Amino acid sequence: MEVPLVQNQMVGGVENLSGEELLNGTGFLLQQKTSECCRFCCCQPNIHWRVHPYNEHWQVGQEGPTLMSISEEASRCGRTCSFCMPGHRATKYTVRAGLYDEENPGTQSNRVLYTHEKDTTCGTNVFIAFTDGGQLRIPMCCNLPYLETKDANGAKLGRTQYICDACLFVPKFHISNRNGETKYLLRPDTCVAGCCVKCKCNCDANSGKCCRVPFYIRDPNTRDPLGEGHITDLFAGWKRECCTKRNQYSIKYPPACDNEMRATLMGSALLVDITVFEQEQD
Repeated sequence: MEVPLVQNQMVGGVENLSGEELLNGTGFLLQQKTSECCRFCCCQPNIHWRVHPYNEHWQVGQEGPTLMSISEEASRCGRTCSFCMPGHRATKYTVRAGLYDEENPGTQSNRVLYTHEKDTTCGTNVFIAFTDGGQLRIPMCCNLPYLETKDANGAKLGRTQYICDACLFVPKFHISNRNGETKYLLRPDTCVAGCCVKCKCNCDANSGKCCRVPFYIRDPNTRDPLGEGHITDLFAGWKRECCTKRNQYSIKYPPACDNEMRATLMGSALLVDITVFEQEQD
């Protein structure tokens, strides 16, 4: 299903394709466009992204054509607090068809396909101090971060919600549909009776970082993985990892994933980034 989509957009461009057509296939790649090399204190930029076709045999530098562009709109105050309280800020991600230059918005007419947005919430944790053993953080368990996915007309498609349970140090999310019914649980594998995150070690750059934390899409009742559905942080190349600090993720759909849930999973990947991985950039 991926080949016709790529051929179609290469011939006619993606600007006239619907969101359903652009999210066709088995998944997609989410690549951070904004460099965070100068990120410090009050210098916290909005984080913009690009969406590329899913490629099981992806290699560094071979992301393929840009299907969609994602622009973030968050206040400077909220962005400044992102390190102290991950996921705290009110923000809105606008998803447009094709390439989009955030610096020159008036010169383009890219159609809006989706939005992912949230109000101000508590962070997933609160930074207290630096110690000899590293950062001291206290997990939060109320008013936790979320992202609500809407279509171009503002109709709700789904919601991703960070959740809290007895295993405070394992990040996990509920993904629900437009009616509020929980469809998926998004959570990494665990160890120590479910209390700790279990990393996956594999030096195959095509499948992710050497030591990474894949978030598997699971049945919300049994907690069993649904097929190969996942959100995984990829090795983005030494320049992006060490210099510009730009993240990249692979999103693969679970079986029988409908179009609304595919759009919602894009918001899920963004929420994973701002609540789990973004604070590592500071």
